[in-house]
Amino acid sequence: MRRAVILLPLLLLGGCSCQRHSDDSSTPPAPPAADAPAVAATDDTPATALAAAPVAALSAVAAGADDESTVVRDYVNALMRGDRATADAFWSGGQPASRADDAVLRRLADHPEQADVRSLRMDSELPIARDEAQPSRLRDVPVRIRVVTGERTLRFQGWYRLQPRADGSGWEIHGASLQPVLD
Repeated sequence: MRRAVILLPLLLLGGCSCQRHSDDSSTPPAPPAADAPAVAATDDTPATALAAAPVAALSAVAAGADDESTVVRDYVNALMRGDRATADAFWSGGQPASRADDAVLRRLADHPEQADVRSLRMDSELPIARDEAQPSRLRDVPVRIRVVTGERTLRFQGWYRLQPRADGSGWEIHGASLQPVLD
């Protein structure tokens, strides 16, 4: 009886090894489906080899190419630096449409002495697939742009639509839509 009295507090304080601890990071295996046949995979089965093989992410452009948000950011930076040739090279065919839907930014960049741009900030969100292809070949990058001039602060919201370059080396701008945001 005396041994039971000594062991009881130890069990209560020390815990039991049969309980799951909250710091256990392993996840339990998923139970097999009721109608699925039980198959034991050994190290030499194709299923094990397939599971161990690295899975390449599906991408419409070459590995190592800039992501969609980086392409848009680099375009806006080139545009605001006044480097029109570099900015236009980001567009399909090497130039935007005759009436670019981001014309407000292009006007600010064309007339920096009139606009007196002090700073520009662009925030982008994750790209949104706009087609059903796998991998997606048409993506929208939602953006919010804030331009501080000597006289006021301008805000714009919209998106840039990107597609893979013909050679698959990276993304190019296919279209844009920016609208002013009223405070």
